[in-house]
Amino acid sequence: MCEPMTMAAVAGGGGAAAGTASAASAASMAIKGISAIGQAASARRAAEAQNKAYAQNAASARDAYFLKSKQANLRVVQEQTQASQQKMDADLKAMRSQGTAIAASAGAGVEGANVAQLINDFERSEGVLTDRISQRLEGMQAQNENDKLGFQSEAINRINSMQPASFTETLFNVVEPIAGFGIDYYDTQARLADI
Repeated sequence: MCEPMTMAAVAGGGGAAAGTASAASAASMAIKGISAIGQAASARRAAEAQNKAYAQNAASARDAYFLKSKQANLRVVQEQTQASQQKMDADLKAMRSQGTAIAASAGAGVEGANVAQLINDFERSEGVLTDRISQRLEGMQAQNENDKLGFQSEAINRINSMQPASFTETLFNVVEPIAGFGIDYYDTQARLADI
């Protein structure tokens, strides 16, 4: 048989060992809890950063679309102005040529079908030139509309290349580490209660 002092020491040592295991488990759980909170906060910050980047990307894509469209429209306006000037120049040239032909024929005493044909030739020449200018301008306007559709498609693709964090995904990423800690905590408490 053992002495009562030896028994008390052994019993006290066993209690101290159980107390030490419980303290170590509590410290471990505290570290896991802090880690879980850190992971949840990190997941929330990551979702916020992703949503902010998405918003900036979308705004930038829209701004680029509007700027490119504005530049394309300005180019068409400039072409319209130039085409209008070219048509006026062609009209003036035809009128000068007609005036010269009329004056020359009157000075030479020539009248009739030949003079009328010459004047009609000048008018047709001016008409052909203005028609070509109009066709070129129409082609540029059609190309401008196609370019703007391309700019729009580019902006949509750019916006869709980045997605915001969904509420469900964010909630799961925030709750998962905390729930995992909760399960570990109750499992540890149940094991300690059995000791």
